[in-house]
Amino acid sequence: MEISTKDVLLYGMLHRREEEGITMISQPAHAWVSGQLARHWGNKTFGDFAPKSEVCQAAALHDIGFLDWEQSPTLNPETGLPYTFLELPTSTHLHIWSRGIEQMLRYGRYSALLVSMHFTGLCQRHPSSSKEDRQLEQNFLAEQEDLQTTLTTSLQNDFYYEPYSSEEIIGRNRQLVSLWDWLSLLLCMGFTEERTVDQVPKASGLTQIKLKPTQGESTRITVEPWPFREKTIPINVEGRQLLQSYSDENKMRAGIQAASPVTLKFDLVP
Repeated sequence: MEISTKDVLLYGMLHRREEEGITMISQPAHAWVSGQLARHWGNKTFGDFAPKSEVCQAAALHDIGFLDWEQSPTLNPETGLPYTFLELPTSTHLHIWSRGIEQMLRYGRYSALLVSMHFTGLCQRHPSSSKEDRQLEQNFLAEQEDLQTTLTTSLQNDFYYEPYSSEEIIGRNRQLVSLWDWLSLLLCMGFTEERTVDQVPKASGLTQIKLKPTQGESTRITVEPWPFREKTIPINVEGRQLLQSYSDENKMRAGIQAASPVTLKFDLVP
């Protein structure tokens, strides 16, 4: 059975359509692209951010909760590919988010706070249509609100983190993590026409940026206005190339494990 040529975005895995088949990019690998963007972000117009290491860490590891799920993805019989994350039960994706936030706490409070805020923002913007699922979401939001209050208070009473823990600074850093997440999704999915990204934090206020493939090349992207420090930003991510779809879940999992690794490289330019 041949894979459809239709572009497919999986929130548990990203599937990028190529001439040879589909390149599958894990969600943690996609998050690593977010981290690469974070490490280069900032200039006179777009400002800087702090604490830099913790914010970059949140960007690079925000999808750490997906590691266990992606070891045994489940088959969507309609596509012959793993179920999209958005097709999974609400209870499953809330568990993944909660697990990831718990894991981030092992790295530190500040990065865990930003990841918690990132996921509660996603939950609020994309509510379920099911009454039972909405209750699960409300429980998740209540739990995370309590955690965020505890972490914020703790950080504000910490001699090192207090300067970076005002509502304004934490809110801006959360916006940046969400922005890098979206930019990474665009790069990993691939696009052939200009894309506009709104709500981009500047040194003061918000703006928008435009991304456009250079002469139709989806791996060389112009960015305007330019938000980075260096003149060219090289980005890379590793995936696996899947040449067919499946009707059997075990065979699909084996096929994913045996799929050839590939490295995708993107160049961001002014």
